[in-house]
Amino acid sequence: MNLSDRYSVLFEPIVLGRKVSKNRFWATPHAIGFGSDSPGSAAGYRGMRAEGGWGVVFTEATTISPEMDKTPHRMSRLWDEGDVRNLAYVVSEIQRHGALAGIELEYNAAVGPMTEGRGLSPRNPVTTPGESSLAVPYVGGLAGLDADGLAEIKDAYVTAALRSQRAGFDLITLHCGHAASILAHFLIPYYNTRTDEYGGSLENRSRFAREVLVAVREAVGPETAVGLRLGVDTLDAPLGLGDRGIRADGDAPLFIEFMDDLVDYWDLVIGGFEWALDAQSSRTVAENFEKPWVGHLKKYTTKPVVNVGRLNSPDTMVDILTSGQCDIIGGARAGISDPFLPEKIRTGAIGNIRECIGCNFCVSRDMAHVPIACTQNATTGEEFRRGWNPEVYSRAKNHETDVLVIGAGPAGMECAMVLGKRGMRNVHLIEAADHIGGSIEWSARIPGRHEWRRLIEYREHQLGQLANVEVILNTAMSASDALDYGAGIVVVATGSHYSRDGIDPFNRLPFGLEPVFGERLFTPEQILRDRAEVGRRVVVVDSDGYFMGPGIAELLAQRGHEVTFATKGEHVGEYQRYTRELPHTLKDLRTLGVAMRTETAVTPASDNTVRLSHLDRADEIIEVDSVVLVGTRISDSGIYDDLSARRDEWESNEIAGVYQIGDSVRPHFIAEAIFSGHRLAREIDSDDPARQRPFIRERRIVGGTDADFLLTSEALRRTI
Repeated sequence: MNLSDRYSVLFEPIVLGRKVSKNRFWATPHAIGFGSDSPGSAAGYRGMRAEGGWGVVFTEATTISPEMDKTPHRMSRLWDEGDVRNLAYVVSEIQRHGALAGIELEYNAAVGPMTEGRGLSPRNPVTTPGESSLAVPYVGGLAGLDADGLAEIKDAYVTAALRSQRAGFDLITLHCGHAASILAHFLIPYYNTRTDEYGGSLENRSRFAREVLVAVREAVGPETAVGLRLGVDTLDAPLGLGDRGIRADGDAPLFIEFMDDLVDYWDLVIGGFEWALDAQSSRTVAENFEKPWVGHLKKYTTKPVVNVGRLNSPDTMVDILTSGQCDIIGGARAGISDPFLPEKIRTGAIGNIRECIGCNFCVSRDMAHVPIACTQNATTGEEFRRGWNPEVYSRAKNHETDVLVIGAGPAGMECAMVLGKRGMRNVHLIEAADHIGGSIEWSARIPGRHEWRRLIEYREHQLGQLANVEVILNTAMSASDALDYGAGIVVVATGSHYSRDGIDPFNRLPFGLEPVFGERLFTPEQILRDRAEVGRRVVVVDSDGYFMGPGIAELLAQRGHEVTFATKGEHVGEYQRYTRELPHTLKDLRTLGVAMRTETAVTPASDNTVRLSHLDRADEIIEVDSVVLVGTRISDSGIYDDLSARRDEWESNEIAGVYQIGDSVRPHFIAEAIFSGHRLAREIDSDDPARQRPFIRERRIVGGTDADFLLTSEALRRTI
């Protein structure tokens, strides 16, 4: 199909200094957990975005000096010629597909090692990283930097810029946002308490950034485009700095005008010491949520402006550009979910876009210092390691085999879709319910989780386009049914369920609630899927530690119930610390009047009361009408277990293999269930599909060569 006239504005070239981007799609800097030490994986990931049509593809915030290292975080570094060689390979993969390659240089003033002897000079500004990742000013800070220290940092920027140029980068961004870099700290009054020519007035606080920009521009010359990523508003307290920070209606426009002659483009973001306010989940914000802060700033510059803000919809993107809000659409998560988003818009395949659901699972991986992964896109991070392309599927060697997939939840939907795309002759996806989606269908009813339905909608659309895949609803299956079905391969994807009692993971003992409360005890499925009626006073007992418990508490409180939330964990929805949703969750629960009890055990006190026990305070007895237990999840593996027990009947029924995927193996994140289904389907024609094929691990191999980092390498061969 041809490009629609409506979307043509997205594909107009734009000049960036002496460089020209072929379109208005800008893959913004974001960490992926491979850094510069795993150039194959980094190149595979970034190159896939370039192949997918992004006009500009950045790597990530790159440290330019050893004393600002963030170990154990696997990040990009540009300290020496080895880093230049590794990043040059990443650049070559980006440029091979016609995109401009960009790098973001950062001398980080918010996080760094505090130990003498590791390269940290006493005059270098650092802060201690707290548990919440909120920067705490280090004693001395900017005020302790003398002229030699400033010159040393400026030289580090210049040296890194020259290394970037040698690596082949087309664009160099200096990071001045998220209250992270030294440039941002000089700009923000909260951090900059100097009384000399670098402190006080905006012109003084901007002086060091201007000096660095001048030095970098002089060093790299006019052929490399140079820009600033500017944090235009550090937002309101308590998660922001208030008037102690930078405001979009205050210093930001003045700073832009003051620096405009030195830059080729502006990348405008928001957020202060809580950087994730610039990467909020769909639970909190909608598309283009940063417009109130960035939407008016283009008029203060003569250079192209990039905006971000959960931009997924092509129509939203067009509206942003045509309204004059900005010139370029920036995105990280949209490209994580679908690297081919620009190409699908260009070719009129908008219905095939794999839209980001805004769950921030990718963000959680970064916070946990592990390689990137995505709930929607199982191939994210696996481009080099496994050779996966989200839009390319080879014809299976055993494609003439018919496949039965039992269960149309996350794993089953994904598996059937990929099997269909790999050309299996007939794929039947069987579901006992009257709809596909499994637990996603009812989990998406939790407040703020409605966009998670995109997981279903994308796969439903894809399955509907595959002539070799048939979805059969309202059909319960047994092991006997599977044996008699006539399929050569059977895949069991029957999911899991929350137990009505189960084992408390904190003490490995039964919760002991169901025997006392009986039918007045409910599981998440009953609340969300079955819409069960509960009493006025409800206690939500959570050992799941993610979104489910807090989400149900919020839902019931919205309905007018008197809700107490209790967990033995140290936090409400522990994992939301990693998805960066916890502050918003706590705020919403407090606003709704939910009583929250952490590090608290819940036991029956009578048939209508529970005891809340905390080590540091007296027990609390409260009356309850209903209890919701968000506890143990149990795999629904009965069909697979029965089939395994009847293995001697497989051959007579012409069954080549029976496999188990998703939560029916082990309850986990939705992302892991989808990956499980995807991996099996990708490898359905291997010698043993139940066991994943070897994948490339970028590590030093003694006596090795580049040939050791191929999927066909002898180094990956598993021998006895």
